[in-house]
Amino acid sequence: MNILDKLPKRMQKRVRSQLYKIYQAPTRRECEAMRDELLDWLGSEKQLAAQETLLRDWESFVTFYDFPAEHWRHLRTTNPIESVFAGVGLRTDVTKRSRNRENALYLVFKLIQRLSRNWYALNGGPILTQAVLAGALFKDGVMQPRPDRAEAKEVVAA
Repeated sequence: MNILDKLPKRMQKRVRSQLYKIYQAPTRRECEAMRDELLDWLGSEKQLAAQETLLRDWESFVTFYDFPAEHWRHLRTTNPIESVFAGVGLRTDVTKRSRNRENALYLVFKLIQRLSRNWYALNGGPILTQAVLAGALFKDGVMQPRPDRAEAKEVVAA
């Protein structure tokens, strides 16, 4: 959205579809190649602000490649956040005004707690989630083997 805000309306549809293709790329390398094509096109169209925004936000845009591919579906969307706040907004609008801050916080907490029952579990199950929490390294969604300490010392020594 930050990039599209920097563009004239006539270009937004084209760039939106290109951005969608970029973040659907199966590997970071392909993603970066498509990014470079988009940057070249934006430069030829004199859209320097959009170029700068794409480069500035790039690492955040492709962070999901450092997680299991099974989790990408969940990481590529803001829908869980938006749907929770929409549900909270609907219910708090009905109550109009809370008399004190603690009551409002309690209401919001209970609403989020209730809405969370409908959330999907992460794909890949608890094993991949535990691996991520333990600090496993992923490249393009595939877990990378860690060199044992002896191999690591040899690599450093070389």
